[in-house]
Amino acid sequence: MNRMFKGALILFASAGFLLAESWTGKLIDANCSAASNNSNSSSSSKLPESCTPTPSTKVFAIQTPDGKIYRLDSAGNAKAAEQVKSNPGKTDVTVSGSLNGQMVKVESVELQ
Repeated sequence: MNRMFKGALILFASAGFLLAESWTGKLIDANCSAASNNSNSSSSSKLPESCTPTPSTKVFAIQTPDGKIYRLDSAGNAKAAEQVKSNPGKTDVTVSGSLNGQMVKVESVELQ
């Protein structure tokens, strides 16, 4: 019985990893991107340079090459903040997790 329980536990734990997706793009300040999307600009693919995250940024998003913007969940924001502090100036990013609407439930954030 104990072996069967352990096997089921491993199966369920690994199933979560099989559902993970990943996105590559630019890490941006989510508050800046929200303001830019509400303006009269014709395209979200060209965000202002001020959308580049800084070590004081608290809320992050990823902008994919096709211009889509996905916000990171609270765990993702913490991971992104840590990455930005240790890799200032870098914005190319790969985010792994699962999509829930327009928000990514983040498993990992890796600046490149």
